[in-house]
Amino acid sequence: MKTARFSLMPSSLFARMALILLGGLLAAQLTSLWLQWDERAAVVSQARGLHVADRIAEAVRVLEATEPTRREGALPALQGADMKLMLIGENQVSPTVPHGTIQNAVSARLGSEREIRSFGAGQGRGMGGGMGAGMGRMGAGSSTGQTPGPGQGLGRGMGGMGAGPMGWRTFDVRLNDGQWVRVSALRDAEAAPALPNDLLLQLALTLLATLAGVTIAVRLATKPLQRLAHAADALGSDLDAPPLPEDGPAETALAAQAFNRMQTRIKRLIDERARALAAVSHDLRTPLTRLRLRAELVDDDTLREQMGADLEAMATMIDGTLDYLRGLQESEPTRPIDVNALLQSLAEDAAVLGRPVSVEGAAQKPYTGRLSALRRALQNLVDNAIKYGRCARLHVEDDGQTLLIAVDDEGEGIAPEELEKVTEPYYRPDASRNRDTGGVGLGLSIVKDIALLHGGDLKLENRREGGLRAALVLPRGSHAA
Repeated sequence: MKTARFSLMPSSLFARMALILLGGLLAAQLTSLWLQWDERAAVVSQARGLHVADRIAEAVRVLEATEPTRREGALPALQGADMKLMLIGENQVSPTVPHGTIQNAVSARLGSEREIRSFGAGQGRGMGGGMGAGMGRMGAGSSTGQTPGPGQGLGRGMGGMGAGPMGWRTFDVRLNDGQWVRVSALRDAEAAPALPNDLLLQLALTLLATLAGVTIAVRLATKPLQRLAHAADALGSDLDAPPLPEDGPAETALAAQAFNRMQTRIKRLIDERARALAAVSHDLRTPLTRLRLRAELVDDDTLREQMGADLEAMATMIDGTLDYLRGLQESEPTRPIDVNALLQSLAEDAAVLGRPVSVEGAAQKPYTGRLSALRRALQNLVDNAIKYGRCARLHVEDDGQTLLIAVDDEGEGIAPEELEKVTEPYYRPDASRNRDTGGVGLGLSIVKDIALLHGGDLKLENRREGGLRAALVLPRGSHAA
């Protein structure tokens, strides 16, 4: 008994190949994005830093061109929501010398060296008070010629540095006349998303385009395999089907060529067997007929009857064997079959002969199959049920996907260990089926082959209430017939 195994991978080859290719593509894109992330962040940071340097240099240039007494009035025009400026005294200047990058950038834009200092990472936070309040007080102090002390302008004036989500960056710049100006730039103004919306949109469009290309490519690659699978599935029911196209990739073309050669060989063997059956049927029946005529010339009545019985048994065996072999090579076309009418006709024919046959249930719709073959299979099951089980009750179940036709009897049934063997050709259980009842052990084999011809199966089981159930399980859809 096969055990079902759970797998995260889809069952079809098409889905698996598409999933593997798309997974590899996505992994490659994510790896590339990860490798470029730091580089993009550095470029963005550098661009934002240069922008801040440009604004600082412009502010310094304007302040240096303005008379010292008017610089306080020029500050509002130079600052904005993302940059604040204030004039500070010598004792308020930060002691930390900044990295040379910002200093060199500002000096390059001004055309001469400028001394620039900055607060540390945490010095600009938690300094209570607002930027606006500090600027007002600083301005008042400057207008009176007083220099704010460390506890006044610095504490209140720089409190706004902590107002933004990312804080402020603060630089103290020395003008060419010795005056210091404090420039506070909001970090949000310097930051920018490392992945802009345009880039994300481009990545999504690239992924969608690749998805379409991969889907088409995988479909083209797997279509010949799917076609080969369908042809192999239909080979047992239609040997005269047209050969497969031998195109596509080299591997699938070779597989199609091998399949076509196999189909040709099988068809040739079947045709040769049909001719051999016809010859055997003629060659065997002729000597049997002569033997019957000669047996009638025997004077001993007992001997004549014994010879006639043996000849009849031989004729039965030959007819059964030829009938079995002939049934395997019949190529009757498929067509819609009214199963209900077929079963009713079997019951009526049995009633004429005084045989007890009943029908329960009904098929939902016609079944596409071979009428003569199905009639033959059902007739064999009904005959067996009446011969070995005294009656035959036909039971039909149809769920739209599978059609089940069961034949129940009231006989002794079959030993459990014999259930799988009785469908083998020429096998006869000693207890229930022997030569005294007739037959050569081919009836159930013929039914089994007809069921397989329609993509189904023959199920045999002993009923709890006694007797045997023989069920034809016939799938509807592409596998049937």
